[in-house]
Amino acid sequence: MLVRETQWEDVRVSFAELLKIHERLKGLFLLHQESLLRLDLELAAERLRIYKRELRAHMRVEKDLLMPVYEHAGKIAGGPPGFFVGEHQRMLEFLARFAATLDELKVESGDPARRVIRLFDEEATFKSLCDHHDMREGAIFFPALDRVTDEDERRELIGRCFAANSQLE
Repeated sequence: MLVRETQWEDVRVSFAELLKIHERLKGLFLLHQESLLRLDLELAAERLRIYKRELRAHMRVEKDLLMPVYEHAGKIAGGPPGFFVGEHQRMLEFLARFAATLDELKVESGDPARRVIRLFDEEATFKSLCDHHDMREGAIFFPALDRVTDEDERRELIGRCFAANSQLE
């Protein structure tokens, strides 16, 4: 039996491919936490700014490109558009608090270790929210987008999403 390479055209494209962007974002947040662990507060703050900028850009792509398509899918149990938008807003609120805490830590005197531990605890809650959000997108949002688009639409929209996110690197 002759085996041939899989061609791009042979592969069914799915919006689940966008979870790769989520993995990249997780990696950026981990870089921030690594700096925080070393008590390099300046670098931790800079990496948090980078993460927030890229997360906001990704959220904007989802809102501008994908949410209008998703809304055409009709009512979806467990996945009204407001849920996803609300989770995005809560994530940004967390990040604003983290940035404020880092700013305070940079000007305080003394050992920041206990405040950093508290910040890690808050960041654990944030990461849990992000994981939950990613799971909901993977189980509800992306499958709904797959259902209401054809192959050509998926390719075009997914390509635009990756292109918008790659401009940030």
